[in-house]
Amino acid sequence: MEDGFDRLTPTNALAPRRTAPREAVEALLLLSGCLFEMREGATATAGARVKRLLEGTPGECLDPDAVMNAMIAGGLRGETNYWRAHCVPTGQRLVTELCDRPVGCPPDMHALPSRRFTVSFRRTFDLTRASARRLRMPAPVEDAHLTDLEIAVDTAEGDVAIGPGRLEAKPDAGVRGRVDLAARFTFNAQPGLPHGRRARGDPQDLTLWLAEREGPIQVTAAVAALAARLACGQREPFDQVLAFRNHVIDTMACGRIALDQVGAAPLDWVIAQRWFDCRLGAALLVALCRARGLPARLVGGYLLWQAPSEHYWMEVWLPDQGWTPFDLLAWDLSAGGREPAWRDIYAGAVDYRMKTQVFPRIFTGAPGVPMAAAWHRLSRMTADGTETRIVSIPDGDLIYADRLSVVRG
Repeated sequence: MEDGFDRLTPTNALAPRRTAPREAVEALLLLSGCLFEMREGATATAGARVKRLLEGTPGECLDPDAVMNAMIAGGLRGETNYWRAHCVPTGQRLVTELCDRPVGCPPDMHALPSRRFTVSFRRTFDLTRASARRLRMPAPVEDAHLTDLEIAVDTAEGDVAIGPGRLEAKPDAGVRGRVDLAARFTFNAQPGLPHGRRARGDPQDLTLWLAEREGPIQVTAAVAALAARLACGQREPFDQVLAFRNHVIDTMACGRIALDQVGAAPLDWVIAQRWFDCRLGAALLVALCRARGLPARLVGGYLLWQAPSEHYWMEVWLPDQGWTPFDLLAWDLSAGGREPAWRDIYAGAVDYRMKTQVFPRIFTGAPGVPMAAAWHRLSRMTADGTETRIVSIPDGDLIYADRLSVVRG
């Protein structure tokens, strides 16, 4: 399994144009592996650990993708490194605290009770260099798992419109500088549902989720061949999906991917490189399902952790269960499948989420500001949550930034 990981953890294969300031990479590492130490006041200890980690990497600017991927690959080769010793346990603790379980005890996602959450979401746009006719941010999608939604708009420029998956404002002409769009979303989240309460639908509508091409979802010859091989001998739809998911967890690795690396056939790239991120991993599962005639869809939203973050997973239509989620986040939490107790926690159920996109019908769409040809996604801790900045490459200018915090009711 280890052969091939070095290809995606290079010191020289990623061009210098993909670098970010060293302090931004340090902040990303602190969020990934020292969140609880920082929250509990051990800021100096955590900061010193991260600085030691980067001591052998010279320069004021580093490639965040290369740094994170190198740690993951090292952990998969058996090294007791920062990813294995700190990032994996941090993710596990985030899940157990969300689900009110003791640290180290994976929760049963099917047994989680309904719980009320308030998500505060602020998106800051940089209109210094260009105006915008419309500004957008994500908004929740109500379904059987997310009910009793209340939306309070805190800050907006111009008229505001709210719909499934998006909140948008039309700023006044001539507005420049930093502009905020902010709202609070309060809702009941219900992860596990009895079969009788699962979302049903007219089977005629399911053809939409069998399309062979939809954004990153592409049923190529390589995808179809892999699906046929993995589904061989599996008669039940659930068992086929489980075989697809097990293959990804057992033979591939999850890390950071620069979208301009993958070309016009991203899933062929994932299969060849055996490396995925949450979006392309979920898209691969969707494509494998569609290749075998199983309706499946890509879903996007936010993890309701102490460190909330954007995330993608997938849902497949099972005749006896309705739309059923599978999430490859279990790869990260199980250290690449090496911790059996965590390996299967998202096979057929997920924890508390704020769903904002159900492709291809419901999606947030473009943010409204011009996007650079290439950009970084740089995340860091805040006093009450996280901030993720989308910055252009190579100049590092802010495009927009998302600040999120989550309160359980």
